[in-house]
Amino acid sequence: MSDKRRAEGRRRAWGRGPIILRYDSLEKREVLSAAGHALPDLVGSSLVTVQDADWGSTVTVTGQVTNQGDGPAAGPFNVAILAGSRAVLNRLSVSLGEVTIPDGLAAGQSIPFTATVRLPANPVPGMKSSGLLHLSLKVDPHNQVHEANERNNAGVGPGYDQTVVSIAPTQPAQLIATSLGIYPAAATWGKPFSVTTQITNRSYGAAPATRAQVVLTPAGIAQGVGADVTLGSITIPAIQPWQTVNAEKAFTLPAIPPVLLSGHTEFTLTILPDADFQTNPVGPHFAMGGTGIDQAAVSINLPAGTTATPIHEILPDLALGTVTPSTLDLAWGGSFDVSTTVQNMGTVDPGPFRVRFLLAGPSGNVNRTIFLGDAIIPGLAPGYSLPLTQTVSLPSRLPSGILLDSVGSAKIVAIADPENGLNETFKNNNMASSAPVSLRLLGSDGSTFVPNTPDPELLLNVNRPSLAKFQKAAKLAQAATATQNGQATPHKKLFRRPPPRVSNSGLGVFPKSVANFFSDLF
Repeated sequence: MSDKRRAEGRRRAWGRGPIILRYDSLEKREVLSAAGHALPDLVGSSLVTVQDADWGSTVTVTGQVTNQGDGPAAGPFNVAILAGSRAVLNRLSVSLGEVTIPDGLAAGQSIPFTATVRLPANPVPGMKSSGLLHLSLKVDPHNQVHEANERNNAGVGPGYDQTVVSIAPTQPAQLIATSLGIYPAAATWGKPFSVTTQITNRSYGAAPATRAQVVLTPAGIAQGVGADVTLGSITIPAIQPWQTVNAEKAFTLPAIPPVLLSGHTEFTLTILPDADFQTNPVGPHFAMGGTGIDQAAVSINLPAGTTATPIHEILPDLALGTVTPSTLDLAWGGSFDVSTTVQNMGTVDPGPFRVRFLLAGPSGNVNRTIFLGDAIIPGLAPGYSLPLTQTVSLPSRLPSGILLDSVGSAKIVAIADPENGLNETFKNNNMASSAPVSLRLLGSDGSTFVPNTPDPELLLNVNRPSLAKFQKAAKLAQAATATQNGQATPHKKLFRRPPPRVSNSGLGVFPKSVANFFSDLF
């Protein structure tokens, strides 16, 4: 063929469109170049997890790593578990944790692993509050092992080193006291006193174990205005949806009436079913049903022959110092540390007590708060102080019906003895608050309000995205493995799958104007 005819062929080719050049896979070239060196080739060969979860929840991941090379991986190496809005790992992928394979892996062998990881508290970049979250493995992320092929350490495909979790709100629980009984109705200070209650989980979600708080308030005074005293609590076991449990506890009333109740003989006893804020983080909690349901009237008198109310001669006095969060920029669903100092300025050790951390409005008013966490202090000697640092978490969703701007300001409040279970000299120094903090909602769905949980009394209808292609890929991956000595090994070598093609221009053919340009040029 003459040079002239070859030049004409090139011109015709340019007129039809671009010349496509094909190259051999770099991955296969690496494998061929390392064939004579007996190197290992580590690859994720199985990855399975639960189908449904919510942001911030823990999931169990079961996976497997295979050495499909000709040489052993002699030393330890790690397997990273990452999450993202796409199956392809990129700089926006979020690390969920790593699993260490401590003893290496012989050639041709596989090793399974199981890990429990916590999903991000907020949507990852590129995702809304619900949808499919992609989990991926990256084998040997720190390049601890020299391999024949480093390119298949991630991106092999669904079922091998990729899987998905459908993000959806968890069905919430709702604990309600439906019955309350006391004995005797006319009690005496220093004598036994029994409380029987019935707690119902009026929801489609399972309720975890918690405490029911038993509160005593002078008759005629509303609960929650500062005159409440906690007699103790009743342990409530986990309750399945729409189930009821009965609980009873015998208390011994204090021999000397608590300071806040001194001088009174008629009281209202209230049962608060979720003292640990396991099902509803918004506080404070109040009685909902009334007398005979979650409240009862009780008389408590001094022992016979006592003419004057005894007084407390020595009392503790708990006081809190400055409250300092680890950051002033907080994210819904995120965790952070809070530091404060608690002092006992009284004359006696109070014994065990709580320090509660709450999120309050910009004014620091505790009439409406969000529970963050409790610290249990075993005791504090008179005249001593205790530095305290507690890790707490903001909820990622608020109960149904509560509308709160996703961006705003607030204060962190700490309260010593928040349930008023102790007698103290003073109660007005039990609380302290932080400087204002900013609140924001991470994610990319443009939400202006903090997400809500579903109505607990309505069955959650999960609009799950299609998992058909991922389930099909997982089945194919399982079919490609065989069990050998309890370990599954792929029948054929696994290579990295190319990412799906993404067209930036949307053009399916070579632009005609460009073709005409080259035609005129030649």
